[in-house]
This record gives sequence, C-alpha cells and structure tokens, in this order.
Amino acid sequence: MTTAPKNEYEAERAARIEANRARMTELGVLDASRTIANAANAAASAKKRRRRNDVQLSAGTDFKKETPPRRASRRTRGEEPENYDPNDATKELFEPTYAKEVYTSEQVAALGTRTREWTLFRDGYDERGNRIYDPVNGLCCHQCRQKTKGRRTSCSGCNMMRGVYCFDCLYMRQGEHGEEVAELGDAWRCPSCRDICNCSFCRTRKGFPPTGSMYRSALAMGFDSVAHYLVLSNQEDEAAREAAMKEAEIKAKEYAKKQAAIMEADREEGVPSPDTKPHWLKPKVIASE
Repeated sequence: MTTAPKNEYEAERAARIEANRARMTELGVLDASRTIANAANAAASAKKRRRRNDVQLSAGTDFKKETPPRRASRRTRGEEPENYDPNDATKELFEPTYAKEVYTSEQVAALGTRTREWTLFRDGYDERGNRIYDPVNGLCCHQCRQKTKGRRTSCSGCNMMRGVYCFDCLYMRQGEHGEEVAELGDAWRCPSCRDICNCSFCRTRKGFPPTGSMYRSALAMGFDSVAHYLVLSNQEDEAAREAAMKEAEIKAKEYAKKQAAIMEADREEGVPSPDTKPHWLKPKVIASE
C-alpha cells in the first residue's frame, strides 16, 4: 500500500521512480540483477556448507549424523557454578617452567666494571626530571626499548641494534659506566656479544624468567648491578659462588649503613624524598623536530 504524495515535488519524484522502474523492467535490468544476486547467494551458501563439512571431516565426524555440541557457559545452560577450592591438591594449576640459570667462568669474567659513578636520570631528561622521548631521531635502547634524547653505546663486535644501550640501563643493568665505555672505542663489546645481557628478550630466548626492575634490590643485596647479581649468584663454580655471596653480604651491610646516613642527613636538611617512580608512570615529553 502506497501513500499519496504530500506535495507536488513528492508526486513528481514518485512519477520519475515509476518511470525508471518500468524502463529497467523493459530492458530486463531488474531480472538480471535478481539472477546475479541469487547466484551469488547460492555460491556463498555452497561455500559455507563445504567449509562446515571439511571441518567435520577433519574432526572425524559426519555432520549429517553428528553435530558438535554448542558452546555455552554454565550460566547460559542454567547449571550451578563449579565449586573451586584453592587448597584442593587434585586441581592442576598452570605454572610456567624455566630453564636452569647457570653461568660459566667465561661469563663471570665478561662482567663489566667501572671506576666512576654515574648520576642516574639526568642524561636525556629535562630540568623537571621528565624523560625526553624522540621517536624520530632517537635510538631504541636494547634494554628499556625507549627512544630518548640520552646518549647511547655502540658495539664494534656486532654493529647491531642489540649493542645500543642508554647510559642509565648500562649502569643499572650491567654495572658499566657509559663514558668509560665510549673511551674504550672499538675495544668494547656489548653484553649481548658477551652472552650476559639480562633484558627480557635475551632472557626469554634462553628460557629464563624476566627479572623486572630489580636494580635497587641488587644494590641492597650487595651487588653492583643486576648482571652482577644474576651471574655471580648463579655461577657453576660452587666455591666461587659462595665467595661471591659472602662478599656481597659485607657490601650489603655497608650499603645499608650508607643509605641510612644519607636519609638521616636529608631528613635533617629537609630535603624531600626523591621521586622513584619508573619512567612509564611519569609524564612523557616528546622532543620537538
């Protein structure tokens, strides 16, 4: 049932539509479009049936005789939820498995050293302490994966991006001073070439668990960096490992006394506590092109 046109324009428009429809019917355009649409729908339906049959045959079932059960939750099926007891020993929980972490004497000898102290969170930061990101001209640090304005290392061994470390990561994670490394020139080899890199990618490739941000924990345990803690506490030479752990205990006590003295001096002088938030929780500053 069609409604009568409300005005002269709608009447004229309806007349044009009827004239066009009659012309297309006369030329057979409408019949041809219906034929093409029906053929396309039939082909799509046949393809869907073939795909469904292939899935059933690959699963070893006959679609005409056996239909797989419809997936639905217990709530949708109207069933009571399963009672879960975390203390039930019969329940098998997924736990990741890692390779045993052991380091050779060659890897122990490859640990980095330094003779100078490096001030963290200054290189590549603005005057307010925010890290400056440079997605255009910055080089991606192999450890923290950040493109910032800070200085970078360059490995003469591999000449690859895996030898690029920002000076902060090199100091915290490897116990090396960036400026001392730059002075070595072509003699320096990156931690990846020395097989002691502890970034998440390298550790995952070896089957080791990620460490997270544990620089301060390594210092508190008496080690110079994360690499020194990982390598020295897991070296295969048992006697050398015990000697390293005893030395670390002594250094840990000295570090605790030093930190307590610094905190007491800051408290007396009214110095505010340092902002120890990681860089990903601080506001980002993008370098202007």
